[in-house]
Amino acid sequence: MISVMIADDHVLVAEGLAKLINESCDAQVVAMASTLSETAEMLPQVKPQVLLLDVALPDGDGIDAIQQLRVQQPDLRIIVLTMFAEASVIHRAMQNGANGYLFKSAGVEEVRNAILTVEAGETYLSAEAQQMLSHEKQTPANLTMREREILGLIAEGCTMKDIADRLCLGFETVHSYTKNLRQKLGCNNTASLVCKAIKQHLI
Repeated sequence: MISVMIADDHVLVAEGLAKLINESCDAQVVAMASTLSETAEMLPQVKPQVLLLDVALPDGDGIDAIQQLRVQQPDLRIIVLTMFAEASVIHRAMQNGANGYLFKSAGVEEVRNAILTVEAGETYLSAEAQQMLSHEKQTPANLTMREREILGLIAEGCTMKDIADRLCLGFETVHSYTKNLRQKLGCNNTASLVCKAIKQHLI
């Protein structure tokens, strides 16, 4: 059973989401907070595996707080759950270290898939978020065939060891390719790398 915490200042939304998760998502909501300060205070006590984090909270921007929350609990998986449907907000969330991006209009199956996906160590972007990113105009990065192959495996959730084994490459070689990919795409983590790759139709 996956433990989940919800950070949202709309009580009815939070309570409805908690009921949905507890009944249908193979997960259990262990805590709810309505501000960033409450979230930061409760995290060390409840230690959830997944945090559903709203963007607009009374005492600050949820996206800006992602890195600080990660310092408290490095293995925490964070899904931004919001009404903000803008590509720039999605980019900022993923660059700051979010593991997923989901809109509040999502149905129960999508919420379940998002929780299971990020808890498994992969990145989850809702179909709407992917569509917004893919419609953005930007010059695609110039990648080699091998870089595209490795990028595709990263998007599948493969670790560097997995990629090295599948492609019969050394671990350091894969690490070097991954570093080059991040530099070419201007990303500082795996989630933002996948986000940018989708946007540029590289995968």
